[in-house]
Amino acid sequence: MLRSPRRFAEPAPAKLGAYRRMKWLATSLLAAMACTYLVSRTFEAKYPVLGFVRALAEAAMVGGIADWFAVTALFRHPLGLPLPHTAIIPRNKDRIGENLATFVETNFLAPEIIAGKLARIDFTIQFAHWLAVPERGRQIARWTLDFVPSLLAAIDDEDIRRFLHEHVAERVRNVDTPLVVGTIADTLLEGDRHQAVVTELLEQLAQLFEEHKPLIRQRVRESTAWIWKKLSIDEKVSDNLIAVVDETLQELSANPDHAWRRGFDDAIRNFVSQLRSSPDYLAKWEALKERLVEHPALSDYLANVWREIKAWIESDAAAPDSYIRARIEEAIAGIAEGLLDDQAMRDRLNAWLRETMLALIEGQRHAIARLISDTVHHWDAATITQKIELEVGRDLQFVRINGTVIGGFVGLVLHTLDVLLF
Repeated sequence: MLRSPRRFAEPAPAKLGAYRRMKWLATSLLAAMACTYLVSRTFEAKYPVLGFVRALAEAAMVGGIADWFAVTALFRHPLGLPLPHTAIIPRNKDRIGENLATFVETNFLAPEIIAGKLARIDFTIQFAHWLAVPERGRQIARWTLDFVPSLLAAIDDEDIRRFLHEHVAERVRNVDTPLVVGTIADTLLEGDRHQAVVTELLEQLAQLFEEHKPLIRQRVRESTAWIWKKLSIDEKVSDNLIAVVDETLQELSANPDHAWRRGFDDAIRNFVSQLRSSPDYLAKWEALKERLVEHPALSDYLANVWREIKAWIESDAAAPDSYIRARIEEAIAGIAEGLLDDQAMRDRLNAWLRETMLALIEGQRHAIARLISDTVHHWDAATITQKIELEVGRDLQFVRINGTVIGGFVGLVLHTLDVLLF
C-alpha cells in the first residue's frame, strides 16, 4: 500500500510570515469597518452626514464577512459550525485527487500533447553539445574508473572462471567442425590457392634444415659404426643425406606439379571428403572437442587470463596516464563529434527517442494519474489543508480585502442614491 508521511516539510518562514500579515490586514480592515459603523451609527442623529459613513461601513462589513465565510469554508467549518458545503477541501480531498489525476492524464499526458512537445526538442544536439565539452569527457572517464575497482572487487573470480568456461565450452561444442574445416580446405584448394602456403612452408623448412646441418652431421656420425668412422665413410653418408634432402626440398618448392605435392593435394581432398561424410571422423572430432573443453588446462587458462586482465585493469585505472581513461575520453569526444557532424544520425536517434518516450509515457499515463490520486488519498486531511491554505491563502486574503472595500463602495453608492431619490 502507498504510504505517505502525515506531515509535510515545515513551511518557509518568509512564506508563513507573509500569509499571516495578509490575514491580519484583512481581519484588521474588517474590525476597522465594524468600529467605524458603531461610531457613525452612534453620532448619525447629531451629524446626518455620518449616514454616508455608516452605510459605507455597514456594507463593507457585510462584504468582508461574506468573503471571510467563503474563504474559510474552503478549508474548515466557519466558527466550528458544521454547516453544509463548508470545509470543502478536507471533506472532498479524495474527489479532488481523482479530478486532479484525470485532469493531468487528459490535459498533460495526452499522446498528441506529449508528441507535440517532444517534436520541438532536439535531444541529440543538446546531448552532443553537452558531451563535446572536454571536461565532461574527463569527468565521465574519472567516474568510470572510480567505479571500476569496486566493481572488480565485487566480482567473484570463481564465478567469472565458471562463466568463461561454460561459454567457451558451449561455443566449441556448437562449432560445425566438418563444415568449418571443409570450407577452409575448399577455399584453399580452389584455384590452387594452397600452393602458395605449401611453397612458403617448404621454404621455411629448407631454411630450418640449412640452419641445423651441423647438428645433423654430428648426429649421423654418432649413429654410424666405428669402422665407418675409421674409413671416413660417415662424413660421406651425412653429406649425401643432406644433399638429397636439399635437392628434394628445392624440387618440391620450385615445382607445384611435383608428384609428391599432387599426392598431398589428393590426401587433403580425401581427408575433407571423409571428414564430411564419415561418421567415424565426425565422432572423433566430437570426442576431441569434448576432451578439449573438459580438460582442466582450459579452465586454468581461462582463470589465468581473467586474473591477468583484472590485474591490468586495476593497475591501469590507478595510473595517472591511464590507457583506459584516455580511450574513454577519445571515445566520448568521437561520439560528440560524430553526432554534431551527422544530421541523419541525429534525426534517427531523435525519432527513436521520441517514439520510445511517447510509448513509455502513453503506456504509463494511467499509472501516473493513479499515483496522483493514490498519493492525495493517503495524505492527512488537516496537513494537506494547511499546505494548500499556506500556498494560496495570501491571495485569498486579498479576496477578503477586496470584498470589504468593494462592499463599502457599493453601500456608499446605494445610500447616496437613496438620499438623492427619496
